[in-house]
Amino acid sequence: MGSDVAVIGAGIVGCSTAYFLAQQGIAVTVYDHAGIGAGASGRNNGLIEHPYDSATVPMFSETVDLLRDFLGDGMPPTPVGTLLLADDQGSAQELVEHYGTFPELEPALWDPDATRREEPILADGLWGCLLHTGYSISPADATSAVADRARAAGVEFVLAESIELERLRTSGREVVVAAGAWSSAVLSALVPQDAVTPLWGVIVLVELPERPRHPIVEGTLVRGLVSGHIENEGPFTLLDSPSWLAIGSAFLESEPDPSVWTRRLLDQATRFVPSVERARVIDTLVCARPKSFDARPILGRVPGQDRLWIASGHGGRGMSLGAASGRLMAEAIIAGSDAGIAVELSATRLSR
Repeated sequence: MGSDVAVIGAGIVGCSTAYFLAQQGIAVTVYDHAGIGAGASGRNNGLIEHPYDSATVPMFSETVDLLRDFLGDGMPPTPVGTLLLADDQGSAQELVEHYGTFPELEPALWDPDATRREEPILADGLWGCLLHTGYSISPADATSAVADRARAAGVEFVLAESIELERLRTSGREVVVAAGAWSSAVLSALVPQDAVTPLWGVIVLVELPERPRHPIVEGTLVRGLVSGHIENEGPFTLLDSPSWLAIGSAFLESEPDPSVWTRRLLDQATRFVPSVERARVIDTLVCARPKSFDARPILGRVPGQDRLWIASGHGGRGMSLGAASGRLMAEAIIAGSDAGIAVELSATRLSR
């Protein structure tokens, strides 16, 4: 393929796409009006986590391997284990049965004594379901590492400038829209406007007297991420990454007021971790996750359009699936066909 490629979006998906294209000798320019990892790719909680969705499990496994290459010692060699919390035995058992459909997760039921023994910062009376997943990384460092690899391979970055899709398209280049939550807006009438929409998140960066041993997640959260139906718009999470210790989370259709949500997240967190009452707040981060219409990534050629591609819709799994998404996109662009992308993830779904 002799033509150049323009990538709109310098998050983990866009940078990965550019890198894998450049590895094959393709001239690539990445455009982002804000900067590298300026959106969700640099402002999330930094947990590389099983997607709990059979359609994306292969991408997750590949991304873990790719991040080991990109990050070196910055990628933990083994998962620390994600601890899901429930208020009663029945709810905890339901979590074990639900995630037992993925044998690699090895779900383990913990009664309140075991939960408190293994995670001493927790309040009494909570049941646990431990899953064999969860790699804590610095999301900004991961995105920057991929961008550095891309630069070394010859990719040019044009940052902090306005981007016009039509100008890029008329230049004769292949154009990849990997603009995260704003991908539908960039593509405008070329895709349904609900193809990718912002799902706003809030995390509160804190210092606590003790740090957790595991990523801790209220059990209602992960079911909602997979189904696309958010049962709880503000579930409790406590995640310790190399970048920060973060209390979350929020899953909101409209942009939140950070001060309101800081107080709400801290207040609810004390039910699970009483020492949060003594937490020192460092900062509050707000970002827009790219939520697709069916809660799965959208990868491939935009239906009915020549030389126009989309790589977006990863929701809260951009870091966990982004590197493999970029590899798939590069393969499709070089081949001139997205037939190799699984139908469950293909952009052909936009023709619905």
